[in-house]
Amino acid sequence: MTASTPPGTSGSELPGTTEGRSTRKRREITDAALALFLRNGYSNTSMDQVAADARVSKQTVYKHFEDKERLFHEIVRGVTRNSDHILNELTAVVDDAPVGTAEELRNVLEQLARRYLDAVLQPHVISLRRLIIGEAERFPELADHYYQQAPARGFELIETALQRWVDQGLLAVPDLRLAATQLSYLALGLAQDRAQFHPGQTPEPAERAKIAKAAASTFLAAYRR
Repeated sequence: MTASTPPGTSGSELPGTTEGRSTRKRREITDAALALFLRNGYSNTSMDQVAADARVSKQTVYKHFEDKERLFHEIVRGVTRNSDHILNELTAVVDDAPVGTAEELRNVLEQLARRYLDAVLQPHVISLRRLIIGEAERFPELADHYYQQAPARGFELIETALQRWVDQGLLAVPDLRLAATQLSYLALGLAQDRAQFHPGQTPEPAERAKIAKAAASTFLAAYRR
């Protein structure tokens, strides 16, 4: 141990400590920027504001992110990765519940619709969706990335489940992708649109249960074998 090395700390640990501090600063910057983008939009957010809210120098912000566009890309792509949580919620429904009869299928479809509602209607999910739609013309590739990683993956998951139930003889579905999107929007359409245009207005649990039940019944009326 050299004289310049703090007691109890080996020289090899110092780079890790520095890297940890850098990672923490980067997270503080992205957290502050996300809050500002959601509140003020892209155009009305400045790097000076980001630095102030993150409690770091403007130089530190630019050390991590070349410009505001790069910062916005980093945030949207990072938050989009959280769509895995929603997909895991849906996967748990279709994989864990046994489906061998028409009544069991109805129950699973109802659970799936309800779980979809609860996941997508979270305030931060709605706020991020609103932000990305608002900036879609400025960042079309970023909007497409969000769509492919979030809604489109949800459709694919439901499509796979529908194929399984078709193979079991429970459903007759001529177009699986179309049916998957129909089930999604039967569950989400009204509530999601209302939340998009009226922040904070999401259905209470009783209304969500009603929506989920109606979504399952309507879907089965069209596709039940």
